[in-house]
Amino acid sequence: MRDLNDAIADVEADIGQAQAQLAARGDQCRELIKEQESLHGRVRDDFNALARLQAEAATDAPPVLAQDLLQQSSADLQRRDRKAAALAGELQALLDIEQSLQQRSQEAVAARDAAGGRWQALQDQVDTTLEAEPTYRVLRDDLQLALARADTVERMAASAQSEHDAKAGAYQADPIFMYLHRRSFGSTAYRGWPLVRTVDGWLAGLCGFDRARREYATLVELPPYLQEHAGRARDDVEAARQPVQQARDAALAHAGGDPLRQQLQAAQGALAQALLAEQLHRQTVDAKQAQIDGFRSWTDAEGGALLTALARTLSAKSMDDLYRRVAATASGKDDAVLERIHGNRLRLGEIDGMVAEHTREMAVLKKRLDNLQAARRSYQAAADIERQAYETPSYRAAAPATVAASFFSTTSTSRRTTRSSGGLFDLLLSGSSSSSSRSGSGARSSSSSSSSSSGSSFRSGGGISGGGGFKTGGGF
Repeated sequence: MRDLNDAIADVEADIGQAQAQLAARGDQCRELIKEQESLHGRVRDDFNALARLQAEAATDAPPVLAQDLLQQSSADLQRRDRKAAALAGELQALLDIEQSLQQRSQEAVAARDAAGGRWQALQDQVDTTLEAEPTYRVLRDDLQLALARADTVERMAASAQSEHDAKAGAYQADPIFMYLHRRSFGSTAYRGWPLVRTVDGWLAGLCGFDRARREYATLVELPPYLQEHAGRARDDVEAARQPVQQARDAALAHAGGDPLRQQLQAAQGALAQALLAEQLHRQTVDAKQAQIDGFRSWTDAEGGALLTALARTLSAKSMDDLYRRVAATASGKDDAVLERIHGNRLRLGEIDGMVAEHTREMAVLKKRLDNLQAARRSYQAAADIERQAYETPSYRAAAPATVAASFFSTTSTSRRTTRSSGGLFDLLLSGSSSSSSRSGSGARSSSSSSSSSSGSSFRSGGGISGGGGFKTGGGF
């Protein structure tokens, strides 16, 4: 029994090793296939780039080189040239329209400036006339005084707010000060028992609460007050501005300013419309230019299809033919692209060989793994038979022919399965056979004696023919 367990353990170790080798080969194949797919994508991109360069240089290439490459695409290239010329004509027409729109905008600017100049001259004349009137000077002085007062109050409010933001945080972070402040210490609203008043007074003297309370009240109350005062000052400015503006409007209307104002507004509207039309047309020009750029870079649908056909034609050519083609062009870009294609193709050939080799090794490993698994099943079946024989009390009373047939059927199957591997079970079977042959005569006499006395081929503790080759509970 121990020998069978050792044989099973050896076979399982061989199975684990074969499985590990098979998994390693599989991982290597997956990595190679991933690299292969990446290289195929690079080769496709490079052939597309080479097709583009060859198509662009087709007009400069000798006819012998371009004839077979473009024999199926020459019509497409000619149609593409006609389309490029049409797009260039459309763009030029749009540029001409844009130039006219720019001229229109410049004329609108000039008209606006002229109307604005006349309006400004009339305003200056009216202001000079009003300056000579005492009533208007009083209104103007009141407005200037209100503006100065509002400016002063607004600067004071901004300064007070800045001081509050800079200093109020220190008071609010002092726990003793905020405790006394919340209890309204030092004011008529303060309430407390005598002992509490004593403690609060001691705390107030400790932190200088009286002075700090006045300063904090100023920081908190002054900004809202000044902001409210600034609002009233702005209202005073608007109140002082209205009579001044009314006096100017009346003087301008009396001097004939309404037609000039209307002319200026019309000129400003015309200028706005001209600038808007120019901006919208500029978007049309940009769209047409983008279409031409895409057409020139072969990124449009028709160009992509043509490049694909040319790339497919180039990929079917030999490397010598490709080198001859790129050598005939003046550009060196196609030479660099062809070198990349050549290097990637060489690497693809190496990968194909490595994948084929790994595939063959995996097939051998798979066959060996199947044989090992079959051997393990045979060993396990033999071990199960012997274990049942050892554990079942009715084994000794079993029919000799049934037990022997089951055992020898199992061992013969195991022997056929593991003959190629030279396993431990073959050695054990050969040792058992030689031992049985050496004790043949004694076994026959013992067998006949045992058969006559007990009617069975097995004896308790005896084995096969009493030779000790197979013992109940003993093993090999």
